[in-house]
Amino acid sequence: MSKSQEAGKELENYVENVYSILLQNEHLKTFYIKKNHKEIAKSGAQHEFDVFCEVEIAGVTHKVAIECKNYKDRNVEKEKLDAFSKKLDGCNIKTGYMITSNGYQEGAKLEAKFYGIELITTEDLPNIYPLTLTHAKWLLPDENTHGDPFWTIMEVTEDGKNTGTCYSPNEKIALYISKYNPHRETALNGSIALFLSKKSAERVLKNIRENGYAVFGVSRQHLIALCDTAKNFNRPFAIALKLGFEKDGRILMFEHSYDQILDNFGM
Repeated sequence: MSKSQEAGKELENYVENVYSILLQNEHLKTFYIKKNHKEIAKSGAQHEFDVFCEVEIAGVTHKVAIECKNYKDRNVEKEKLDAFSKKLDGCNIKTGYMITSNGYQEGAKLEAKFYGIELITTEDLPNIYPLTLTHAKWLLPDENTHGDPFWTIMEVTEDGKNTGTCYSPNEKIALYISKYNPHRETALNGSIALFLSKKSAERVLKNIRENGYAVFGVSRQHLIALCDTAKNFNRPFAIALKLGFEKDGRILMFEHSYDQILDNFGM
């Protein structure tokens, strides 16, 4: 096996492992995930997918196909997106993801947008919940979700739909306080930010000055899903208990673990 093939298999193994973790939560009792899965197309031809998921939700089966490109020295070309889209269409698979260790050429991004294929890098994987199930709206808050008990900031598509990616404020935006020492500032990489009010979250969103994010309410049901993500990927929660900013312009956020939140809200 060549080094490039070994790198490709390594990425496939990683993606399969991450997806298995994402699918193992109390809402999804029935799912199937396999590497190098073969599907029969409408034409009768056989197509192979690097990683394939089949999930049953409310009696309906959803298929998800994933293509992995472990390129170290170049970005994924648009021709790879063309080929992947044809396989998806031929096998009548509505949800497709392409994952790479590097990046994508501009032409590939345009093709992906046209065909409705999600482009992801390996750095994105631990930060997306639940990655394969953004079509299952009861798992993701939308613009109609009321924040009870929290509000949060999440990434959105150009048409305003929630992608499932949680925004994590950096240290220029947030002053993080350690749960082990309430008088000491700490660093919380990859924290899941929660706010007591919608206005508080909107003020932070205004401060980050980045497009592609929006404020969403977090219900108890959504909070359970977020706790699953925090548990599986060892991500802390950061809760803004004060509504305003500190003198240095940052918002004060306190570190909490998923089990503290589950216990506090009796879930």
